Amino acid sequence: ICIEDLLMRNNNYTLTKTKITSGLQCHKKLWFDFHEPIKKDKFVFHSGNRFGAIVRKNYGQGLDLSDNFDVNDVVDRTQKAIKSNDINVIYEGAFIYLDTLVKTDVLIRKKDGWELLEAKSSTRLKDEHIPDIAIQAFVVKKCGVNLTSIKLIHINKDFTYKGDQDYKDLINEENEITSTVILKEKEVPNYIKDLIPLANKNSPCPNITMGDHCEKPYSCDYRDRCKSLLPKPNVTSYEILPYKSKELKEYCKEKKIIDLQNVPTKFLNEKHNHKNIQEAHKTDKPWFSKNLKNVFKDISFPVYFMDFETVTQGVPIIKGTKPYYHLPFQWSVHKLESIDKEIKLNDAESFLDFEDQDIERKFIESLLKTVGEQGTIFVHSSFEKGVLDRLKDKDNCKDLTDKIDKLISRLKDTLKIVRENFYSPLMNGKYTIKKIIKAIPSNISYDEKANITSGDDAQLAWFICTDPKTSQKKRQQQINLLKEYCSKDTLAIYDLVKYLINN
Repeated sequence: ICIEDLLMRNNNYTLTKTKITSGLQCHKKLWFDFHEPIKKDKFVFHSGNRFGAIVRKNYGQGLDLSDNFDVNDVVDRTQKAIKSNDINVIYEGAFIYLDTLVKTDVLIRKKDGWELLEAKSSTRLKDEHIPDIAIQAFVVKKCGVNLTSIKLIHINKDFTYKGDQDYKDLINEENEITSTVILKEKEVPNYIKDLIPLANKNSPCPNITMGDHCEKPYSCDYRDRCKSLLPKPNVTSYEILPYKSKELKEYCKEKKIIDLQNVPTKFLNEKHNHKNIQEAHKTDKPWFSKNLKNVFKDISFPVYFMDFETVTQGVPIIKGTKPYYHLPFQWSVHKLESIDKEIKLNDAESFLDFEDQDIERKFIESLLKTVGEQGTIFVHSSFEKGVLDRLKDKDNCKDLTDKIDKLISRLKDTLKIVRENFYSPLMNGKYTIKKIIKAIPSNISYDEKANITSGDDAQLAWFICTDPKTSQKKRQQQINLLKEYCSKDTLAIYDLVKYLINN
């Protein structure tokens, strides 16, 4: 009996499609996957699962193995279904060959064989999808399945949800990829041969330096770990400069310049304060513009500090929304009555909802009531303005256009203020509010474990809270964390404004 038959019989496997794609991105990434993995839930996983559920409904009745996590049983039942004349569609079938497990989203029986459909919650075919699908096709074929065609199914970005669980137009099919995938299949055995040794418990961690591959095609979860292994730099890289010109990049590459202090003045952009950033790192002191005092002369009280959270649903559950429309589901506002007052985290007012079909109307109505018609409103970035502008175009909010425009006219962007008037070496070229508060007096911290610490985490919380399987206890926990997180953002903007006014 050949080794492949033994693997099939015993259902032993080392690699999976996901691990191979991880290894194709970076061998060190795969080594960590095997030996020191980070278990992290992400909103994109939930988005993909929801799309998968729609896919299974779309292609009709069949053998659904999506909730079966016994690999041995899934592999066995898949083989039986392939041989049966009574099953024409298989969802989440499993196959093992050359120590590698793959699971197929959809297999549809055709006259002369089977059609393989791979579901991706993206809105188009991407380059990285081809090797991904080729791995599946290779293993499935080696397990004796005649694949007559291969398709990618993805989300239709132009789909608008009309309610009543009607998703018939959500799915798009890419039909012309079979020949491309077949060409790529030839490389799969080499992938497997190359990557399996990394699973050995005695294999050393590959010595791979950080680079563009850390972000492409996917952002790696181990970046911080790799950064911690790097020697502490004794120079500040010119890469921290915002809006670097092509000429600057080419000059530094040609002259092999890394140190920010060695960048000639003629390449430093005054509009983006390159000289001031360079000087701040040279002296290790923050820079304040001479115009900073004038920036806050026109503020009027009461002053508000505002932040929004949005979600890109993937599979929309709110009527009138598209798959990757930024649906606002939360706002936080801190109010400062006068310059001599102090505000605290728990002083924030907030709105939070998840799946009310009139969520956007309630979002903006409650916000307008909270911020009134007078007073400066500080936000950090133009994101909130973009959300407000989009709300004006919504049918159920158009009557509020004038009020929304007046609200927008009161906005003052602290990101723009900082870019033009302040820089601290502790920011290291970053202008996010989370980075800035580490450079100014503030008691706010996003680093505690189990907390929501980013917009991606907030989106994950939305998916958790809109999952019918989520317990009431866990839902309430996520609600509490969301309110605290969004309130931290608005209090951080307050800390920043207070610091800049006092300097």
